[in-house]
Amino acid sequence: MDPVATKDLAFRKICTERFVSSIYYCLLQQYLLVTIFLLFINFSILHPINWIIGTVRLLVSFYPWIASVPLAIAVVFHGIVLAKSCLLETRYHSTYCLKLYRNLIQRSILLLTNGTIGCLTAWLYTRFLRDEYRLLLLPSVNDDAMILNDRFVYLIVSGVFGGCYFFLRDQPNPGAVDFPIILLPKVAQYWNNLSSVLTRSMRKSVVGMFIYMSFYYTFSSLFRQRLASIFGGVRLQQESTLYSFCSIVTDVRLLVYTWLFSALILSNINLMHVLFRIFLAEPQTFRIETSAFQATDEPLLADALAYKQIPIVQQLAAEDLFAIAESQSFDRRKQLFALTVPGGHPNNWRKVYDVCMKLIVDFTHELDQSIGGIELKPAPPMVLMGGVLRPTASMDKDRFLKKQYNQNFGIRSLSTPTLATPNGGTLQENQAKSEAKAESKAIIFAMALKRIPGYDYLFTESKSAKSYYLLSVQSQLIVKMIQSVVAIASRSIYEDTYGVLQNDLPCIVHTLLELKKVVDKIGSINLDVKKVDRNYIALKGAVKKSLYRFTTAFGPYIKHLVIEPEDIKALQAFINFREV
Repeated sequence: MDPVATKDLAFRKICTERFVSSIYYCLLQQYLLVTIFLLFINFSILHPINWIIGTVRLLVSFYPWIASVPLAIAVVFHGIVLAKSCLLETRYHSTYCLKLYRNLIQRSILLLTNGTIGCLTAWLYTRFLRDEYRLLLLPSVNDDAMILNDRFVYLIVSGVFGGCYFFLRDQPNPGAVDFPIILLPKVAQYWNNLSSVLTRSMRKSVVGMFIYMSFYYTFSSLFRQRLASIFGGVRLQQESTLYSFCSIVTDVRLLVYTWLFSALILSNINLMHVLFRIFLAEPQTFRIETSAFQATDEPLLADALAYKQIPIVQQLAAEDLFAIAESQSFDRRKQLFALTVPGGHPNNWRKVYDVCMKLIVDFTHELDQSIGGIELKPAPPMVLMGGVLRPTASMDKDRFLKKQYNQNFGIRSLSTPTLATPNGGTLQENQAKSEAKAESKAIIFAMALKRIPGYDYLFTESKSAKSYYLLSVQSQLIVKMIQSVVAIASRSIYEDTYGVLQNDLPCIVHTLLELKKVVDKIGSINLDVKKVDRNYIALKGAVKKSLYRFTTAFGPYIKHLVIEPEDIKALQAFINFREV
């Protein structure tokens, strides 16, 4: 089999195992939320024993398992869509319109699955309520005809609205994974998120319930009439839309059910994202040693670091490299410093080093190019003891003399319009005039388009858009690599018995200093770093911390390293602990 295909299958297998585990626990989560719902609706403070026994009897009965099958199918399908979203390669979109176009299909499918989960969750929960909230059709009191149950329709539509509304409002990114600094067991991570998610969902559902009321009042006639026409001879419970809406709003029990449905639907969707993040952030140990005598399908750490098709694989590899660098046990670092047999070459370190340096250099180059067209920050006004410096009489006199000199010698200012030429020009001049008019019309039309509110936001690429993308998407990976490479280099003084890193130390220093120059440029231009404040500060701090760590470890030996004079001069501030 092709080596590239083998590596691709190995990386996809790592992700697939995590996705399957996430979907499995998402299914178990549905029964946890059903338990919370049953405990709430069957609450009885006077008979607590009967309350708990009745809830447990319902849970262990056969009916809830059968009724939850449609919801389980929807959850599995939604989990597959989330998994595909996590597998997508992160790309740069120059304009917001292009970003919407590229993500339209993915976002539409996620919106559909969220609405389906909301609808089926509401339908499942209504199975445990009274007939006036559980049945779609009710028998008429006056005759044998069937009438449409407005309360049931209100609850089902609230589920669809809740799933779609909260997805459009929050816009969660399934591919964004935050790796915890202190790794806790999966159960502890889930329970820590469970209470906060439930509390936040209950608070948000209050506002969402009132928004849904206005939505239902606006479109209720459409829902009710369409459902009545589908079932043929079914009549409406209330012909008047206003009277039907008033009867719903005055039903306190129905409003409580609506709020509870919205809270549990929002909690369900958010907790599914929590489960995906927990399993995707689970540490993965990659193979370091390369040997011609070992035939194994385990992927190499260097290959995982260079694998850009699935971003989560690259992040897992960076986390594994960071764990190798900072671990108190040097067993895996010993594999990095080892020589190959036969041959005696430092291939293990060379592969990891080449990949890390290439990624850092490419990131530095792209970040430098992205901020090249951004203007510098304006200089602050000169302030004297009496306030801001104002133009003096001599400055006004010089300006007046320059203007008078230009007028006397016929030097026209660029701000004044040109004099009109007499008519009767040649054919070429007329063609040039017509082309100039066409160009001016095109310019006027383009300027008119730009005056439309939102045009620049949708169709114009901002000068700082690429910088925001690099700092918000790629900087986390670079931070881990910088810290890992410098940590390994610092520990190599005592652990690298063969000296495999010594020739690479000058290149590491030069690469870090070049990145520091680019990061320092960001502070001197009009780039709103507040949008990426966390990532920018993390990158800036990681570069300085790594340089301090390098100079602390190699301070006594700096003169013996083959480092460029400019780099040695730049390192003096770190050697003397003067760089802030």
